[in-house]
Amino acid sequence: MKYFLSAALICLVITVKAQNITKQQIDGWLIKCDTAYKPGKVSGYAFNKTMYEPKDSVKLNSDLALIKSADLLTVDPFWNEELISTTNNAGKFTVLILKKGEQNAAIKQSTLKIALSKYKKTQSGKIGIASAEPVLVINGQPVTQADCLEKLSAVKAETITDIYYSKHPVPQELYGPNAKNGIVTVWTK
Repeated sequence: MKYFLSAALICLVITVKAQNITKQQIDGWLIKCDTAYKPGKVSGYAFNKTMYEPKDSVKLNSDLALIKSADLLTVDPFWNEELISTTNNAGKFTVLILKKGEQNAAIKQSTLKIALSKYKKTQSGKIGIASAEPVLVINGQPVTQADCLEKLSAVKAETITDIYYSKHPVPQELYGPNAKNGIVTVWTK
């Protein structure tokens, strides 16, 4: 029975990784990240160097169908005030959707430097206490809070295929209490 459940779980993971992404899935992810994110507050979606208005769901879904969820690097919401200090869409946000494999070496190097600056050496006795550090995920596996600086420091820039730092919240049920501090996602060769 245990083997059957394991096999079923592996099949489910493979099926989910092969699925195409939809605007509805993105909106669902955003709501899990922070209840302040509501589909009605989206001013647009930026994907593949194109800006889509919320009403462009059919076109966005059609373009998203070109990638599988395993090829997605990040979905990152930016409040419009973060992007443009004076905007007609105050209180709304733009959703950035990035595919893997679109970063050049300079972006990878600078993002790694920024990511490293977000982690501090842990002090004994403080392990397990939520801090202001973001969640670290390397090759799809979350890293324990106490090991973040060590694991990220061990990553060589030339082995990085993709890296992204988002200061925006991610779902706490997936990543724990530090999810409110954002996420650093690293993929290596």
